[in-house]
Amino acid sequence: MYKRQEQKSEETYDMAVEILEAKIRECMEKIQRLGPINQKAIVEYEEIKKSYEELKRKVDRLSEERERVLKMIEDIETHRKETFLRTLYAVSREFRQVFAELMGGEGRLRLEEGDLDEAGLLIEASPKGTKILNIDSMSGGEKTMTALAFLFAVQRIRPAPFYILDEIDAALDKPNTKKITEFIIKHSNNSQFIVISHNEATIQSADCVYGVSKEDGESKIVGIRMP
Repeated sequence: MYKRQEQKSEETYDMAVEILEAKIRECMEKIQRLGPINQKAIVEYEEIKKSYEELKRKVDRLSEERERVLKMIEDIETHRKETFLRTLYAVSREFRQVFAELMGGEGRLRLEEGDLDEAGLLIEASPKGTKILNIDSMSGGEKTMTALAFLFAVQRIRPAPFYILDEIDAALDKPNTKKITEFIIKHSNNSQFIVISHNEATIQSADCVYGVSKEDGESKIVGIRMP
């Protein structure tokens, strides 16, 4: 049950009767302009207030959840960048070592300038006896050796179950082919390497050789386990 409390106030005017009558008419006009009084206004106000407070609680709860989600995204993004940079430094360290073993020079990895999410990876190397070159400026054999150095550097950080290498020795001379086959044998303890090749030296270093020939329009596969 709601009880309306009436507010009472008194004002004293010391003025002529005509002025007081004009003031009364003015007040009456203002009352008329207010229109009919809604006797249920207080009840309706309480209902609307209750709905408003419920909606406000929901909005406040959603705002808190939004802040938590944004904080979680920020933490994940920070962790992602830290993990990426830590992995990049580790791969760069291994790449420098592998490149030196393969080519006797110096190789390094670095990111392009700018935003980390949009920066590209630059591979710079100086094979023994040459100045530092971008990989795009190298010969076919140097590109192959540099790319394989990067592959083996990544493998040392996180080996994959197997690798498929398609004619990686096509642009290599005999000494570099020998280096690569020795590297593959060395790293085959942690992963399996499937190498597609026509190079006799590469084939001879394999544990198993599979040859494909065509007879009467049909492909036939022959497998040999090497001694």
